[in-house]
Amino acid sequence: MKQLIISFIFLTFSQTHAKLLDKTIAVFNDNVITLSQIKRVKDNISSRKNISPLIYKKSTYTDQEILDIMIERLLIREKLGEIGYIRNDEQVESEITNIEKRLGLSRTQLLSFLKSNNMSFDEYFEIIRETIEFNIFNGRIIRPLISVTDQEVKNFFYKTSKDKTLAFKYTIVDFSLEESRMKKGMLSKFPETLEKFQVNGVLPKDYEDVQTNVLGDITEDGLTNNLKQLLKATDEGKFTKPIKLGDTFHVFFVKKKDLVESQIYLNAKNQIRGKLMGEQAGEVTDLWFKRELSKHYIKTFITK
Repeated sequence: MKQLIISFIFLTFSQTHAKLLDKTIAVFNDNVITLSQIKRVKDNISSRKNISPLIYKKSTYTDQEILDIMIERLLIREKLGEIGYIRNDEQVESEITNIEKRLGLSRTQLLSFLKSNNMSFDEYFEIIRETIEFNIFNGRIIRPLISVTDQEVKNFFYKTSKDKTLAFKYTIVDFSLEESRMKKGMLSKFPETLEKFQVNGVLPKDYEDVQTNVLGDITEDGLTNNLKQLLKATDEGKFTKPIKLGDTFHVFFVKKKDLVESQIYLNAKNQIRGKLMGEQAGEVTDLWFKRELSKHYIKTFITK
C-alpha cells in the first residue's frame, strides 16, 4: 500500500510538472500555442533557417519573437483561407517530392538528413506548408500593395552612385526675379511660393514680376560649377534652392533629369528596384500584420 501511495504521488507530481513545462503561452482564435512548441522551434532554429530563410531569417530568437512568427503564420493561413488558397497535405507532399528530385534525394535519405539536423518529418512537412503559404501571401496580398516608380529608382541611383563622372541632361523651368525687385524676406520664400503657384496657379503680388522660361536638353557642358551641383542635387519634379546669376535670382524646376550615359543607370536599375521593393514590402507587411491582429481573438501569457 505504501508503495502504491508513493507511486500515485510521483505520478501526480510528474503530470503537474509536465503541465508547467507545457503551459499555454498564447491563444489565437481556437488555436492554443504552448511553451513546448516555442522551445521546440528554438531547439532546431538553425535547421528551420536553412529550410525556410524567408520565414526564419535569424540564427537566434527570443520566445516572444518565435511566438510572433507563429501568430503571423496563423494570420496568413486565415487570410489565405478567406480568399480560397488552402494548401492541403497532398499539395505539400507533392512539393516535398519535387524538392527531393531537385536535390537528388530519396525519402530515406531525406529522413536521415532531417534526423541528423534535429528535425522530424512532421516538422519539416509543416515548414514546407508554411513556406508555400508565405510565398502565396507575398504574391497575392503584399505584392499588389507595393509600387516603386521609375522616378524613385532614379532618385536612389543619383543619391547613392559613387561614379563622380556621371553627367546629366535636363529639361528645366527657370523662374527668375531681378535683385532690385527682391524685397526683404522674399528670397527665402521664393521656392515655397513657386511650389504653391504650381498647385493653385496664383502668384502673390510681390512675385508678380517673376519671369519664366522653359529650357530643354540642357547638359552640364557650359554650366557653372555652382549651378551644376545645384541641379545634380535636385530630384526630378522638385524645385532648386535660389541661386544668383548676375543681378538676377533664379529658382529652377527640374521637369526632367536623365543620365547622358544612360547605360550606367540601366545596368543598375533592376537591382535598385529590387532593393526598394524589398524595403517597401517589409514596411507593408508589418502594417498588414498590425491591422489583421485587431480582427482576431489573441491572448498571450508569455513572460517578457
